[in-house]
Amino acid sequence: MIKHFREIYTMMRGFGPARMAVVNPQQEYLQYVLDKTEQKEIIEPLVFLNDDPVIAAIEAVEAVASGKADLLMKGDIDTAQLLSIILNKDYGLRTDKLLSHVAVVETPFYNRLMLCSDGGINIKLNEETVPAIVENALSLASSLDIQQPNVAFLSLVETITPKLPSTKLWDKMTKKYKSDERLIAEGPLALDVALSTRAAEKKAIKSNVSGKADIFIGPTITSTNMMVKALMIVGGAKGGGLILGAKCPIVLLSRSDSRRTKMNSISLGLLALNRK
Repeated sequence: MIKHFREIYTMMRGFGPARMAVVNPQQEYLQYVLDKTEQKEIIEPLVFLNDDPVIAAIEAVEAVASGKADLLMKGDIDTAQLLSIILNKDYGLRTDKLLSHVAVVETPFYNRLMLCSDGGINIKLNEETVPAIVENALSLASSLDIQQPNVAFLSLVETITPKLPSTKLWDKMTKKYKSDERLIAEGPLALDVALSTRAAEKKAIKSNVSGKADIFIGPTITSTNMMVKALMIVGGAKGGGLILGAKCPIVLLSRSDSRRTKMNSISLGLLALNRK
């Protein structure tokens, strides 16, 4: 099981440079990251620049779909604009899978990586979207050598409560995966129980996931996004993230991300690309 980003960086040396199509990298911070990855010979950046970022995105997506590039990275373009092009079947990058974002967080206060989803793409969580989100997270977990990952479906409380729709959904999802040997899933679980066996004991909750959850599925896109940002900004955690479900990993960067976070996201993209 990979527990630290430094292990991923060590592994990257054996992958060889990957061709990464970069959509409209106009800002200095993007050029810095591209220069660093090129110097380290882990990325061969293929830059697509245009005054119209949509045209740049179409050209970059078509480059990946045609095999001229191996993965895709968002530069200076609105996320919604880029996603609309990726989801357009005419440009060849879409599959029959749902796209979802997986953030990977490393904190010194938890003994394993936290895969948090979906804090970036899917607003509506239901019995159709959640299994797809789980599948994408399982795919990345496999790349990280996490065998039979523990999945925590997060909510405010552990009981089924009519006023909290997520509790009912998570109960259904837990039952759905009960006989699936690829993972151990539990929910609804409050975040403290998912993270701490002590919290579970104090609440008299018997759990096979508590204190060793690998994948955290939040009840809303907002709560998952906030959890990840809080861990990184206030909690000093390291992190990176990918969009999965297309024909290649998509490195999704934010202007507020640190340079290290941007590098971490690229490293995750390389890992997912090379360890399918």
